[in-house]
Amino acid sequence: MAAPDHTRISDLPRDQQWRIGAAIFRYQQNGRYTVLLLKRATGSYTTGWWNTPTGPVRDTDEIIDSAMRRIIFEQTGLGLQGCYNIYQVEPLSWGSEDQPMTKLNFVIHEESTEIVVIPRSEFFEYRWVEEECIDDLRIPVAMQDVIRAGFELRRQGYV
Repeated sequence: MAAPDHTRISDLPRDQQWRIGAAIFRYQQNGRYTVLLLKRATGSYTTGWWNTPTGPVRDTDEIIDSAMRRIIFEQTGLGLQGCYNIYQVEPLSWGSEDQPMTKLNFVIHEESTEIVVIPRSEFFEYRWVEEECIDDLRIPVAMQDVIRAGFELRRQGYV
């Protein structure tokens, strides 16, 4: 676990595709600790599934941190303007030998009261979800691991 580095996108190996996933956590007014999930409206096999903000790294992104912030803003409207902590957790690799993909995963604890604004062309809805509800939702298994890592960081006192 580490804070996101400022690796330049141009320094990433070019023989694979790079993606970023960001699990955003926030305490609610009732004191409950929650994670932001988005319900996908597009994609043949992912329609109706819940996920965290996720997207591709682009050549126009200068560093990993700026790619992460762009994806979060595009998908949630959150600008991470208030107090926040960012932790990088285990990356996920998949794909074929000809087309490998790696997703860099981040856990973000933020303390703002910014309102989430999702693009309706991409997502049906969003929800702040408590840990005990995670098993009741259709969430990709690999993303469940990232979400659980975020809740565990809170239990260990990192946030």
